[in-house]
Amino acid sequence: MTIIFRYLIRQVMISMVAVSGILLLVFMSGRFLKYLGSAAEGEIAADVLFSIMAFRFPGFLELILPLGLFIGILLAYGRMYLESEMTVLFACGVSDRQLLTKTLLGSLPVMVVVGAMSLYVSPWGMKQVEQIFNEQRQATEFEMLAPGRFQDFSAGNRVTYTEGLSDDKRELRGVFIAEYGKDGEGITIFTANSGSQLIDRETGSRFLILEEGGRFNGEAGRLDYNVTGFEATV
Repeated sequence: MTIIFRYLIRQVMISMVAVSGILLLVFMSGRFLKYLGSAAEGEIAADVLFSIMAFRFPGFLELILPLGLFIGILLAYGRMYLESEMTVLFACGVSDRQLLTKTLLGSLPVMVVVGAMSLYVSPWGMKQVEQIFNEQRQATEFEMLAPGRFQDFSAGNRVTYTEGLSDDKRELRGVFIAEYGKDGEGITIFTANSGSQLIDRETGSRFLILEEGGRFNGEAGRLDYNVTGFEATV
């Protein structure tokens, strides 16, 4: 009898793992695409995406495992009914109560894992994710920049591009900045061969110093742009 119930639990667990894996892939793919879109818009840095997904993993597993177990039981026992294995078991003296009891015992490890995730692991993971998002909100545009990409900042009012960026994100090369005026009227464009970040030690304020470039100010579609060249500007 023990061999039979081991067989039953093994069939349920195999189905549960397969279903949970597919659901986990779907859920995490959708969430990852959302975070990827935020990274593309410059709201979060690209290098924290996998950290966020890792901390969110327990929360996804907490939601998916019970559903995977339920579907796994339906699939495993449904197949056994379809192939008349259940009919043979009932003919050998296995009752519905015994089947239910052994199924609950086999589900106990899943219940313990889900309970532990709900009470401890998932809240800790969500706290880490919230901390990452708070750090990203406080990050400067320099820390969000990625070389070779046009990125929106200031709710889409400013677009920044740089060809190259130093490892400490203090030095820029090939800089392009386009900033819209108030109410979207007029546009100011800065181009520079290089740029560097200056931090005021007293106030902590950050400034961008552009070198060997130009400033173009006007309205799109008109030819009366104000053009100013500079060796260095803040």
